[in-house]
Amino acid sequence: MRGRAMSDATAAGRESLDAVVTPARPSLLDRVLLRASTQQVIAVRETPLRVLLRSVTFVVLYWWFATGAIFALERSPTTRGAGLMLAIALGVMGVVLLVRARNDASPLGARRSFLGGAFLWSLVQVAFYGGWLVGPQGFAVHVPVQPPSLAFATQAVISMLWYQLAMLFTLWLAFSITWDRINRTGWWALAVFYTTHQLACISIFLGVENPGRGFFPTDLVFLESYFGPARNSLFLIFSVAALLVLTLTLTIKALRATMPMRRQALTLLTVLGTLGVLELLVLGLAVQLNLWDTFLEFRGY
Repeated sequence: MRGRAMSDATAAGRESLDAVVTPARPSLLDRVLLRASTQQVIAVRETPLRVLLRSVTFVVLYWWFATGAIFALERSPTTRGAGLMLAIALGVMGVVLLVRARNDASPLGARRSFLGGAFLWSLVQVAFYGGWLVGPQGFAVHVPVQPPSLAFATQAVISMLWYQLAMLFTLWLAFSITWDRINRTGWWALAVFYTTHQLACISIFLGVENPGRGFFPTDLVFLESYFGPARNSLFLIFSVAALLVLTLTLTIKALRATMPMRRQALTLLTVLGTLGVLELLVLGLAVQLNLWDTFLEFRGY
């Protein structure tokens, strides 16, 4: 009996030793979590410069191509219709990206959320420049040139009322999808897009040296009636300063961020804010940018 007990004890000890030496096979969930953890470690090792270069490439390429595509799609009624269908598909995809990325705390999740917000913004822009979503038809006419005033500004806003409401709805939609979630990059991207756009519109209404006449398609040329005098107003200086402060704030927060997703999100927004500052500066300078010549030639401009 004693020998049998010793044998059993020895076997039990060997099994315990085997259990320590040979780890249990990880479950599928464990492997997924481990993979996510590994990605986080790799992301932490990335330098701010690498994150910046990736963000510049990502944001600038999208901004350049999306803007050029909107110009090119005004070539004919057929291309405008095709562009609207494509933009609607991208808008739906944008909602899907925002939903799927809102709980994703990885740098890739930040980029997906940003792209979701950008797709929604592009949908509204395509619908506007295609003449599908502008304002009441009665306001789509040229009006006499007038000095800037509250009544004239109200008329200008009403002339693009459906477009303005669509932008606000898009902001609300992204806000609702991402509210109280870890990843709200897409909503913040839309907020920067909207802020830059509104500052540019008000600046052009009050007067800038380079408002960009001639870029509107035929159905929207009447909006040039609301362009202010061809000289820079003080509001343009305020706009550049305000957006520059916002961009610098985002830059500082991006440099101080320790969470990889937050660092990536803030860097994307920094690049977008920088493009916004450059856009406002171009309004105040008598310069001609040839960035989209290929798209404009396709349009027949």
